[in-house]
Amino acid sequence: MRQRRASRQPTASWRACGHDRQRLSAMRKLPLSFRDPAEERAFLEADNRAAVARGRACVLLALVMSAPFLTFDVLLSGGRAVVMAVLAAGCAALVAVAVVTTWWRNVARHIQLVIVSVVVLYSWGASATATLTRISPDDAAFSSILLLLALVGVARVRFVSALVATALALPPALVVLVLAHPGVSHSLVLNLMCFTAFSVLDVTIALALERSRRRTFLAHRALAAERRRSERLLHTVIPEDVARRLATSPLPIADTYDDVTVLFADIVGFTPLAASLPAAEVVRLLDLLFGRFDDLCAVHGMEKIKTIGDAYMAVAGIRPSTDHAARAVALALAMQREAADLASSWPADLALRIGISSGPVVAGVIGRRTFAFDLWGDAVNTASRMEAHGRAGRIHVSADTHDLLADRYDFSGPHLTEVKGKGVVPTYFLLGPGDNRGDDRHVGVKGSPSHPERRRTPPCPEPADCPHERRQPLDLRSGRGPQGCQLG
Repeated sequence: MRQRRASRQPTASWRACGHDRQRLSAMRKLPLSFRDPAEERAFLEADNRAAVARGRACVLLALVMSAPFLTFDVLLSGGRAVVMAVLAAGCAALVAVAVVTTWWRNVARHIQLVIVSVVVLYSWGASATATLTRISPDDAAFSSILLLLALVGVARVRFVSALVATALALPPALVVLVLAHPGVSHSLVLNLMCFTAFSVLDVTIALALERSRRRTFLAHRALAAERRRSERLLHTVIPEDVARRLATSPLPIADTYDDVTVLFADIVGFTPLAASLPAAEVVRLLDLLFGRFDDLCAVHGMEKIKTIGDAYMAVAGIRPSTDHAARAVALALAMQREAADLASSWPADLALRIGISSGPVVAGVIGRRTFAFDLWGDAVNTASRMEAHGRAGRIHVSADTHDLLADRYDFSGPHLTEVKGKGVVPTYFLLGPGDNRGDDRHVGVKGSPSHPERRRTPPCPEPADCPHERRQPLDLRSGRGPQGCQLG
């Protein structure tokens, strides 16, 4: 067993290396750039924005540090003090303009040019200072080298910009060195070797740092994509506002909702259907059907709570809504249509038994390693009982839901139903939208004899025993139910 575990570790590390190689394969080696133009633009924008603040700090630091050196140069210039003072003032003005430029709104697009220009002009100024004063040309050249190294190491200058800055800044210093050391001397050769080594080092550091920033950029993008994927996955099991609270608050999440509508839907005869199909086909069927239900929940502003086997649970009213009952009924009708549509291309009937109830619930997130958002309360239990006591292809609602929708939908009933834990209660079956408000035969019309407030006819027994119920087939595609239980 230990040998097996040990043998798996190189495989995991090899896969990690493979992912790194795959990310790096999207980047050209020289000049450094991403093969994807959109990814390259995104990197340049992000790198330039980060370089603005860093470049501003570098330029300000250069201004502060160059002030005593410029003053010292003026004092050492002798009879050329005026010329040297003008040159020093020009250098200070250049740096000040560069600092002000960093607050320009569009400076991020040109920040590389700004920083390189400052470095090149500063290097030229140092070379000119060496010719006007008694300062050693070696010291002036050394200051240019230090500035280039600082430019690459601090100011986030990219490889191409560092190459251009090195090519433009060092030649004047080399010319000053050659003029200061006539002939081929040991000092001149040593300085040229140092210049060459530092130039190669400068460009190499710029190349390594830019490659590192590009790798970091790819890693951040991959991390952001994984974070978005995790958030989407979390939102499939937890409502979005609850997921945000879960991510920001360590406290347990538990809320009380005074008025919501809970829906349960179950596939009738699923057990024998699942036994007659291969396991892969059963999973594909549930995935297709429940996937469509998920889309319908988003359309009707409802929250999917969970699936239990072949049962589907959703709720309306978790997000503030005054028509949560109507949303639940609209979802139920749409679910019936989707089931009928899917059944037309499937070698089996897909009849749904749907139960709906309204009332207060308690909602919260439970679990430590696996989170689950769930509901508890009388409305949940009653909705489950409505589904269990329902009929295939019918929508069974409680009295609470019926009272909320009596003026918008037609219902058959009330039917006396034995509900566990509640006894015998009146329940209703949805017939469809109320189209004829002037006809008292349509159940639920306010002011009509069939409305619960004025009903004098005793409640109907179970739907199968109701003498008024007309056994017409339910039209799932139109959303209209049978014309049932018309009391007269």
